[in-house]
Amino acid sequence: MNKLKEIKRLKELAEKYELEDREILGKHPMNRLAQIYNGIGPDAFPAWLRGCVTALHPSLAVVAFIHDVEWFESDGTDDTFRATNDRFKRNGYKVAASEFGWYNPRRYVVMNQARRFGNLCQAFGKSGWLKCHKDRLGEGKAE
Repeated sequence: MNKLKEIKRLKELAEKYELEDREILGKHPMNRLAQIYNGIGPDAFPAWLRGCVTALHPSLAVVAFIHDVEWFESDGTDDTFRATNDRFKRNGYKVAASEFGWYNPRRYVVMNQARRFGNLCQAFGKSGWLKCHKDRLGEGKAE
């Protein structure tokens, strides 16, 4: 799929599900959003691996989209770092509940993966969060 079409689709899904912090998406033009969004997984993953993880968890792509933009705007603080990772989980739960009925096992698979991904970001993502902050300030460009 064309990257700009994908970004448009994800923005529409963020509105449809009324995800937390979806307003952040309106702060950037579509081309910038296409540069920021990398799918599910850290920048350290090769693109093919992030593509595989995203393909395996398509319901969470919109959640990762908001999360990526939040990280792009990183302020480098611990409180905001935790808040973005907690929001990933809450948004993932919201998508799961919206997409799948209580009787559908996929609902609970998506919720579990949202929890896991949020916890993984919290446990192992601090250096990436700080790098995003440095990059935003222009300090990480010379490295």
